[in-house]
Amino acid sequence: MMKKILIYIGVLATVFTSCDNYVDIKTEGKLIPKETANYRYLLNNASSFNFTYSLVDVSSDDIVMRDDHATYFDAYYASSAYYKPFVNTYKWADEVYPIGESDSNLNTMYAALNICNVVISEVMNSTNGTDAERLALKGEAQVHRAFYYLTLVNTFGKAFDPATSSTDPGVPLFTEPTVDADIVRASVQKVYDLIVSDLTEAIDSGLKSVNTGRNVGFSSKASAYGLLARTYLYMGEYAKALTNAEAALALQNTLLNLETYASYGDYSWPTTFQDPEIMLSKSSNSYMYSPTILSLSDELLNSFDTKDLRYQLYTRPISNMTWGSFSQGRAYCKEYLSGDARNAGPTVPEMYVIKAECEARNGNATTAMATINTLRKKRFKAAEYYDLTATNAEDALVIVLAERRRELMCRGGFRWFDLKRLNKDPRFAKTITHKYLTETHILEPNGNRYQFPFAKILFDYAPNLEQNN
Repeated sequence: MMKKILIYIGVLATVFTSCDNYVDIKTEGKLIPKETANYRYLLNNASSFNFTYSLVDVSSDDIVMRDDHATYFDAYYASSAYYKPFVNTYKWADEVYPIGESDSNLNTMYAALNICNVVISEVMNSTNGTDAERLALKGEAQVHRAFYYLTLVNTFGKAFDPATSSTDPGVPLFTEPTVDADIVRASVQKVYDLIVSDLTEAIDSGLKSVNTGRNVGFSSKASAYGLLARTYLYMGEYAKALTNAEAALALQNTLLNLETYASYGDYSWPTTFQDPEIMLSKSSNSYMYSPTILSLSDELLNSFDTKDLRYQLYTRPISNMTWGSFSQGRAYCKEYLSGDARNAGPTVPEMYVIKAECEARNGNATTAMATINTLRKKRFKAAEYYDLTATNAEDALVIVLAERRRELMCRGGFRWFDLKRLNKDPRFAKTITHKYLTETHILEPNGNRYQFPFAKILFDYAPNLEQNN
């Protein structure tokens, strides 16, 4: 119910994380704050901005629903409004949300986008603030808006392709607060144009270089560079992706040394607010209590050296996570270590893997391997670490992409979005198979189900919205 949630936006401004008291905000049909401070309060609404699209991990080749998990869910949760979308996504079904059910992920993200549009459209004309304060607030909102549109266009639209993106349908694109605009899909190209424009302006808007602690949910210059690096990577603009990844790393480059935490118990690892790797928090907590949904595929697990601390610490037998209820496979378990949801926002490790990929694609095998080994050194015990080497740039690219998959597994769509973009390249195009009990589901490279279907209830309010076939 995208159109309806735009009407409710004024209600969402009542939860703040960085101020003791909230202020009265006048409304006249839409939210029209007059003072600059009110826009600060709008952007403090962590419940709206610390969010991403949750289901995209389930659709990738990193995930498998093994027989004991599927049997249990088929027996007890087949009709569950909460769990059914997980299973439908895993099957790449034509319908993810049952008839009458809304897509809460989509609704929440468009609600956040409307807040962003209020700030971006109006803050520069607000009162009792300096030009610098107003510009930085606008930049902060632009980073959030760019993140949401980048996530949405890669979930519901095709992978960026310069040959077709001007006509490929993307997602509804709103740049101003509205309750009555026609809901139609802008092209993938138009969505990316806005993302690049927003992030480019945000970088020069006066944002803090880095945000830490509880401020990690607020946009920083490092996070703007990081998201722009991600955007250009998805566009195949590798030179620009490299430049922005390096700019992000120039501001924020601390990596956690996993050996330091190897002996730590559950709920004793750095939380989101303590993790120096996170540039901008965008959490997904839908999986924290659903480990059976996220059993890791044998292909992914077998790609790890078992001495890799990401394998040892971030995955564990699923029987340990379900008190013996299930016995098959291993699951991603980082939530148990930190007590926090996984993060889909830009991070220092993501910048390293982007940097390495772009270097490899530019023919610089030695530099690419040096970059990826800088990251890997922090993922092994010192006594067990070894450098990876490549025979040429082509070999380096294969190695870096495998390392990217391991580093970013189960983090909010990275693998799914990578599959979409890599399918454009015959070297990496891949057919995926998901088995569910006696059913076998196959997704061919560039298949239609790489674009998520919109919930059917949405068409009650958006009759001109084009559905994905």
